[in-house]
Amino acid sequence: MAAQRLKSGERLLKKRMQVGMSLRDVHKASLEVAKEFRNRKFIVPASRLHSFETQNSTPNVYRFYTLTRVYGCSMKEMFSWYGIPWG
Repeated sequence: MAAQRLKSGERLLKKRMQVGMSLRDVHKASLEVAKEFRNRKFIVPASRLHSFETQNSTPNVYRFYTLTRVYGCSMKEMFSWYGIPWG
């Protein structure tokens, strides 16, 4: 039997659970990334992350970057969850 393919949102949720963070924890961490770059586009509100996880909506490139930093994964890995080719 073939393994069931996870949707992008399910993968985000799984990764968040693996790192032991709540939606609020991710939001707080994203504030630090935004502060580092002096750019609010890097902020991931908890409500928006919830929609990424449950509605399979796609984060913009700034939020993609933030999530890879917070979750400790590569852009290549996260892009693959969304079917985005990498190099």
